[in-house]
Order: sequence, then structure tokens, then C-alpha cells
Amino acid sequence: MAINSHEESILFCLGPERDIEYRLFNDFNTLIDKLQLNKNKVLKYSIAIDNMDKIHLVALMNSGELNYFIYDNGNWSNTIIAKFDLQSKVYGDIYIFGEENNINIIYSYANLINSKLWTIQHVIGYNNTWNQYSVIKFASHRNSAAYVIDKDTLGNIQLLYGSIEDYTSQIYHTFYNFYAKIWNPSPSKLTTSKINKVSPYIFVDTKNHIHSLWLESLDNNHILKYSKLNTLDGKKYIWKQIKIPYISDCYNYPIMFEENNLLKIAYIKSDTIGYLYSADYGDTWYEGDSFNTDFSNINLIKVSKHDSAYKNIKVNHIYALLEEKLNFLFLDSINSSNVAYSNLKKDYEKSSLENNKLEEIETKIENILNNQETINDLLLKNIDSQKRVEVNIQSLIDILSNKKNSLFEKLFKW
Repeated sequence: MAINSHEESILFCLGPERDIEYRLFNDFNTLIDKLQLNKNKVLKYSIAIDNMDKIHLVALMNSGELNYFIYDNGNWSNTIIAKFDLQSKVYGDIYIFGEENNINIIYSYANLINSKLWTIQHVIGYNNTWNQYSVIKFASHRNSAAYVIDKDTLGNIQLLYGSIEDYTSQIYHTFYNFYAKIWNPSPSKLTTSKINKVSPYIFVDTKNHIHSLWLESLDNNHILKYSKLNTLDGKKYIWKQIKIPYISDCYNYPIMFEENNLLKIAYIKSDTIGYLYSADYGDTWYEGDSFNTDFSNINLIKVSKHDSAYKNIKVNHIYALLEEKLNFLFLDSINSSNVAYSNLKKDYEKSSLENNKLEEIETKIENILNNQETINDLLLKNIDSQKRVEVNIQSLIDILSNKKNSLFEKLFKW
């Protein structure tokens, strides 16, 4: 999905015949049009929007052609920039970063003869000149390679991937230095335990802090893990795994995004979607809301936005409900219409009702406590009054006793 400077969204997807379709949404996230880009069979594609509101789209066709499309002022143009060998190679995910006159394309492939050994390639296009870099070779599962990328404000590209070692998948990090124009030749290893790690995710926040997520797979139970790249003595950078609330039984990718200086980790369990949040850029984490829901309409969407759109957020992926309206889960800034998530509405209302009942109970308890204090005050006042009465009675008895003695003395004086 691309979000332009007018905060309008264009959502891309593959149609039934694997052609590229796109839907136009206004700044209220309401669907206004459905269109089709081409009728060719597409294997994989990726999109990005630059600061000129141009949308860049790269697509690997069933024919092996790598097509490069540009969407500018409502018009599409395209060219073939490469021919991939689908007869001897299998291709993984494709990423694209679009900037004015500068395009970065990153993709992975493996030879069919040895489909567990993967290579990540980086292609840079500048003013119609293309340069290619070999990033890393690593072992992964057959026909799939788990890796994800993000970019910081300096133009450096951060890459996280999973590599198999001694039958166990470990997480590694490497990066591309924008100024030196080279990839780091010595990737950092984030994990060491003999537990498989799956679904790696990397995120660079607006302060250029680098964060990583993954799931640890133990006895068919996937546990959410988090690590942050910290500086040691202001010089050396080290990855530090930080304790987060225990989230188990996860599936699908955990993702991270930033909203109003608050980091959020969205996760999916068997019947629940929820999030964690941090107000100090990842040093401490707390558990946020979660909802029980049907996931048939919830999709993971890759997001590329214009720098001027929604300046208070940084988001690369988001879970959203796809209907006539786009509803982004746990991302209030883009949900400008403030319409409740339709499929979560009943659960939300139920939760609100339970909260209201809880508030009523708390109010009743508070009233009882207040009444208790009032009763205590009255009892104390009554006790004081009773003591004063007792004192007065005793004084009266003393007076009467004295007067009685005087009377007896007068009547029965010897």
C-alpha cells in the first residue's frame, strides 16, 4: 500500500488470475475506485512511493521478466529491466525503495539443484544506470528464505535474516552503508540457543534505533522475542535481548511500528490479535489491548508512505481489515474516520460493557466505603455525645447526692 502526500491510499493486491489490481481510497479510508494494472501472471511484486508522489512498482512475471512500473499523476509507464532464469532458479521476496532518480531493489534466489542455499542481491538504479551487489549467502529452508529489510534516515539499509546452522535456525543482522556504498562483510549473530527461530522482523524508528523481533519455536509453541541494538561505551554496537511480556502461541509475523513516539508490537495468536507498547523506545514494554476475532478479513499489508503524510508515525507493515473502508488495527492516526473495526466491534462493545460493569461495581464499592466513613463519623459523634451525657449525669448525681446529704442533715439533725 502507498500513502501519498494527500494522505490518500492505494492498495495493491494480486487478483484471481495473478494480475495486479489496485484500489484507491480517499483520506477517510473509504474505497472510491478499483482498477487493474496488467493482465499478465505475476509471481512476486513490491511497491514504494517517493517524495514526488510517484509510485514505483517492480514485478516478477511468470515469463521471468522483471518489470519496473512508475505511477505518476494517474498514468502508468513501464519497462523491462531484467530477465530472470526461472528454469534453474527459485526466487524469494522482492523489496523496493523508491527515491527521486534512485531505486533500490533487493531480492533473494536459490538454485533448484541446491535450493537450501540462498543468495540476496541488491540492485541500485540511478539515472538509468544499474549497479548490482551480492549481499549475503546463507542456508535456509527449501523454496523459502526468511529475511526482512528497513531503512534509516541516513539512507542505510538494515537487513535481518534467518540462517540454518546445525539444523537450527538462527537470526543474523547486516547493513548497507549508504556513504561507503558497501555491505557489511561480517553479519552480527543475534541468537545462539538450540531453539528454532522463525518470522524475523526488523524496524528502524524515527530516532534511528534498530529493533528486531522473531518467534522461538519450542514444542509447536511460538514465543515472541525482542532485541534492540544498543551502543556500548558510545562506540561499539551490540544487540541486547530485552524482556517483554510473555506472549506464546503466536503465528504469522509479529510487526512493529511507531505512533506519537510510542512503539507498538502487533502479534497474532490462534484467535487473538493484540499489541505491546513502549514509551522509551524499547527499553521497557507493557501489554496493551487484545481482541478475540475472526481473521478472515484481516491482512498483513506492506506500507510505503510519503514523508509528509502522517508525520507522527513510522510504519512498514500493518494488520488491517479490508472492506469498503480500510481499518488499521492499533494505528489510530491513519484511522481518521474513528470508525470502530467492524469485525471487532462486538468484542470491543462486550469489553466496554464489562468495563462499564466493573466501573459500576467500583462506584458502588466507593459509595459503600464513603457511607462507611459517614457511619463511622456518626458513631464517633454519638460516642462523644454519650460520654458527655454520662459526664453530665455523673455531675447531676454528685449534685443530688450533696443536696440529699444536706437535706438529711437539716431534717435529722441530732
